[in-house]
Amino acid sequence: MSDSPEPPEDWRYDELRRLGDAERRMTTELADTRDAIARLVTQLLPSHASASKIESVVRASGYSRWMVDRMREGKLWLR
Repeated sequence: MSDSPEPPEDWRYDELRRLGDAERRMTTELADTRDAIARLVTQLLPSHASASKIESVVRASGYSRWMVDRMREGKLWLR
């Protein structure tokens, strides 16, 4: 068996490049979306926010209270 690469005309190389590019693009988009969510959470919930306000953000976001609290502390998703 040879360790030489497959010929470049193999369609799978193009598909692998396409999928790799798509994955990198989606990773960036996900990071940007998470940053936006964390920013909104910190804007909506200052350190003195009431429990009812926190619960309304939890319900609106669909995230757990634990995750919302981590976002408020700047420990989750902020780059």
